[in-house]
Amino acid sequence: MQLDHWAIAWTLVAPHRAQAQINHGQTLERLAERGGLAPCELLAVLEDRPHRRMHLEDAIRQVRALIEAFELGAASVRDGAERMEAADA
Repeated sequence: MQLDHWAIAWTLVAPHRAQAQINHGQTLERLAERGGLAPCELLAVLEDRPHRRMHLEDAIRQVRALIEAFELGAASVRDGAERMEAADA
């Protein structure tokens, strides 16, 4: 998915595919083929809620925060797995 020309990890968006279908009547794959979602649309999907208009800057800021939290969580999971592997070695 795209956000102002950024690529969004499918692993972040995929758990919310049902909300994308509800909000847009299309699959995530089809939405991506058509150019992705506007920031306020993406935020609504990620928050599992109906879309509502909002200021672009607010939507971008909130989506960036969700992406950062997701990436930090993914990094902590990777780090934990690496520590467990090192302990097993």
